[in-house]
Amino acid sequence: MHLVSRATVAILVAMPCIWGPSVAMQITNRGEPVAAIVVPDQANETEQFAASELQSYIQHISDAALHIQKEAGATHGVRLLIGGTSQGRRAREALAGMDADSFVVKTMGENLVLVGATDRATLYAVYDFLENDLGCRWLGPSPVWEHVPRQASIEVPQLDRIESPGMKYRFLRMTVVGEPGTWPAHTMSWAAKNKINIGSGWPPAELPGQIAKRGGFRAWMSPHVIRHLLNVDEYFGEHPDWYALRGGKRAKIERAQLCTTNPEVVDVMAARLGEMFDARPEVDFMGLGQADGTAFCECDKCTALDTGEIWSSRGRELPVITERWLEFVNAVGRKLQRTHPGKKIYTLSYHQTFRPPDPRAIKPEPNVMIQVVNSRPNYVCFVHRFENEACSHHVKFCQGLEQWVAMTPGGVMVYEYVPHSTFCSMPFPAPHKFADDINYLYRTGVVGYEGQSTPNIWGTYGITLYTIAKATWDPDIDADALVKDYCDSAFHEASEPMQRFVAAIEAGLEAADHITEGIWTYMTPEVMAEARRHLDAAHAAARSDIVKKRLRCIEVGFHYGERGSEAWRRARKALAQKNAALLREAIELAEAAGRYCLQEQEKEPHYAASPGKLTSVYAKAWRRALAAMEREAGRR
Repeated sequence: MHLVSRATVAILVAMPCIWGPSVAMQITNRGEPVAAIVVPDQANETEQFAASELQSYIQHISDAALHIQKEAGATHGVRLLIGGTSQGRRAREALAGMDADSFVVKTMGENLVLVGATDRATLYAVYDFLENDLGCRWLGPSPVWEHVPRQASIEVPQLDRIESPGMKYRFLRMTVVGEPGTWPAHTMSWAAKNKINIGSGWPPAELPGQIAKRGGFRAWMSPHVIRHLLNVDEYFGEHPDWYALRGGKRAKIERAQLCTTNPEVVDVMAARLGEMFDARPEVDFMGLGQADGTAFCECDKCTALDTGEIWSSRGRELPVITERWLEFVNAVGRKLQRTHPGKKIYTLSYHQTFRPPDPRAIKPEPNVMIQVVNSRPNYVCFVHRFENEACSHHVKFCQGLEQWVAMTPGGVMVYEYVPHSTFCSMPFPAPHKFADDINYLYRTGVVGYEGQSTPNIWGTYGITLYTIAKATWDPDIDADALVKDYCDSAFHEASEPMQRFVAAIEAGLEAADHITEGIWTYMTPEVMAEARRHLDAAHAAARSDIVKKRLRCIEVGFHYGERGSEAWRRARKALAQKNAALLREAIELAEAAGRYCLQEQEKEPHYAASPGKLTSVYAKAWRRALAAMEREAGRR
């Protein structure tokens, strides 16, 4: 499936409704309803919501308000059947044995059937019909980024398609709960419309209404689970031996790690995960990842499982602990296999556990999934595609990933940094990179993808996040067609300069150094000047208020990037030359960029996020370096 072939808008000139194998189905005529929307007699919450969404968008397109009817009392004529109606159940039979997110969009006589293998998949069918047959686009969260065409008379051709996902699990870290009308609520809605199927965070005891009516999630991504399952503040007093031995003693510390060879820890972890599966029986898997830190246990039993290999990180030499950690996760997995067959747990291949084990010695149990993180500083380059043999970071990452895939029957997922905290809010439209990365992962056998992102970053990241959603559903997506469609739908009269804007930055990414420090090296003065020229041309071309508003979203991130990258360049030069005056300029520029970003966020919260580490870490480090320079100058 390629976006350009499926995104053809099927809104046609009104014509008499004469049925035949290739004759169009008329839904509205000159702003008046022709069809009705039909739900099962005992329609559940998601089916009712799917019907209301279909009704709302068709009315937005045509001004026609289609009636929603229960099947038993439905009128004759053209009907749009949602979910488990009698014809919907028959159409659903074609999905037997397919992924739970699969769905049917099919003309059956005078009816159009929209049904999925599950309730959420039925909602996907409705959105897919609105997008690929009626021309709607959900380019980003909130009505600001919706593109809904206007046409009083709607007709569609005879339809017959089954859709099934490429990646089984699709996640962007923006599926967080929020009140109606808030940015998080908008992102939750956007996720469903773009077929994201994983929730962010630890599973709630009860599903909030906005999640329940959308059919729930396949799982919840919360990798660092020790704080949820064995919170050190709650359990350390009675069970200090559950936690890591450090420097000869059990210590209560933040980001506490576990003593993974303690059999009580295995028992209690299996029991707590079992309780969560009981509370959320609809999920496919739960997380069992280490805490986000390096304070692992130093007791004799734990260290005896290590190979002695060292992982170097920023001047520190730390033990590789893959074998001991996998032994622990496997032990928990074996217990859960007995108590909760069919459920899985996932753990992290991350920093000290990145290196795969020798599968002849140990490999993941069948109900254990591995999430491989392209984690810094050793195995990540933020700007280049995974399949880049000139990038030593990605060569190592791909080698490790492919080894994990070969030995993990439960399935491998990948965690890729999209915006990283090092460069939050910096301009990063990279649709070709991420489409290519996801295609490689799919061909390698990866079953799930997580893109690190935040709920409130959009702007220049928008096309990247949109691409990830589309590519995880269809890994063969045509990235060129996607960029054109996105820019046409989002920027209308300013589409061509915005396509050139994206191309200029992507060319900079391709030419940049293979780095792990962020995306700074692509932002050369030449690349930024070229992109600025195209962005200014887009501003000049913009006529409508909605295009101007969307361009302002882009402007905020790009202008922040212009200031931030200049601060970065000056600081690097100043540090190399030990030039205190130049370093002072860099600090002032970085802090001004941060103030600008936060001020714009206050005006329009969804335009920009926090300025990341440019001001919170880098400027502080530069201040410390400046103080050292000044002390040195004083001694001289």
